[in-house]
Amino acid sequence: MVILATVRGIPQLYYGSEIGMAGDQYLGDADIRQDFPGGWEGDANNAFKPKGRTKGQKEYFDFTSKLFQWRKTKAVIHYGKTTHYIPEDNIYVYFRYNEAESVMVVINNNIESRTFPTARFNENLENYTKGKFIFDTTVLDLKVDITVEGKGFLILELEA
Repeated sequence: MVILATVRGIPQLYYGSEIGMAGDQYLGDADIRQDFPGGWEGDANNAFKPKGRTKGQKEYFDFTSKLFQWRKTKAVIHYGKTTHYIPEDNIYVYFRYNEAESVMVVINNNIESRTFPTARFNENLENYTKGKFIFDTTVLDLKVDITVEGKGFLILELEA
């Protein structure tokens, strides 16, 4: 979801992704294209409504909603340029930027947390000292190494 929400173009979500639905591609299309829970009279579970979602579905929905609400307000994501860096140690970093804003996206595909040096990204970080995580009030110092949780991500709005 993080990549879909922060790269160029119009994001296309497969229905059910917003509540964490998943199928097994090796079991065929029928497993991937399961019915979305709810919407029909008599359905036991209706994930179209908040009270009908499981705890896991609610977590996926809340995450997806917050991510794409943020995206909606960001011209830098819609129209900005992109700089990609070759992944190292299963950590992928790219920047979206324009004349007014810059966003750093970090994705850790390792199971364990990883720390990486920010100096590698000086080309995009030279005018910035802090990065504010979009989901809470966390502010990271961009002049020191950064740690990312296993299978985690950071979307940082950069500040001088």
